[in-house]
Amino acid sequence: MQRRKFLKQTGFVGMLTFVGLLPACDIPFEYSPYDIIVEDKYKDLTAKNLAKLKELEAGKSSFKIAFISDTHTFYDEFEEQIKAINQRDDIDFVIHGGDITLSSLHKEFTWFNEIIGKLNKPFLTVIGNHDHLSNGKAIYEKSFGPTNYVFTFRGCKFVMFDNIIWENKNTDPEFDWFKENIKNDGDFKHVIPVSHIPPWGDQYNYGNEYVFNQMMVDNDIKLSIHGHTHKYYFGKRYDQVDYLVVGDTPDKHYAIISVDETSYNIEKVDY
Repeated sequence: MQRRKFLKQTGFVGMLTFVGLLPACDIPFEYSPYDIIVEDKYKDLTAKNLAKLKELEAGKSSFKIAFISDTHTFYDEFEEQIKAINQRDDIDFVIHGGDITLSSLHKEFTWFNEIIGKLNKPFLTVIGNHDHLSNGKAIYEKSFGPTNYVFTFRGCKFVMFDNIIWENKNTDPEFDWFKENIKNDGDFKHVIPVSHIPPWGDQYNYGNEYVFNQMMVDNDIKLSIHGHTHKYYFGKRYDQVDYLVVGDTPDKHYAIISVDETSYNIEKVDY
């Protein structure tokens, strides 16, 4: 069954069941929203890709990242995006800013992994709010790993932060974890936080927004990276920190983040 056709049908059946037109127990449903099935080849992908990064680390101090986000159900467009990134030979790795899926069905995670598996570079992810629906967090953890983690590459520290509130049933993001890990505790050239929702996003109240940005200032963070809004933005939203937000996959662009010893540069690439 085609991916989008499947999603339309499952959504329609779910709606009919919800309004009582179909008895839920009698519906032949191939993919349960409660399944947390992950094939072995798609397990522990964060650790597997960090091992690939480790092999690339020596020999240079500068590097380039392609940043994408919000692939959702845009599978044809995602295929095109991967092909566009693969055409470049100057990208060291790719970061996905969350919303891998629309409804967190295990089949959606599988489709995502099938497509991004065609990438000829390592990739890392953060979890999005759509990826928290149903049993999505459990599937994400089996397929990728912890939703909060830190990694380093060529003297730069990346803080990958699960800042989802509503779907994660939080009142605040896990700011205690974030505060501890955003510190420059290893004489790093740069510390770059990555999370799905920017601080001005819909899930942050004024207090969350203030706390997040105060931690940026206190730790002298220069660049913070996000998705979620489905609209490209790069600038100093609060006059001190550069914020990069990329659009969703149908926007047909990605960002290149070029990092060297003392600075970084952002390039929006349309394809």
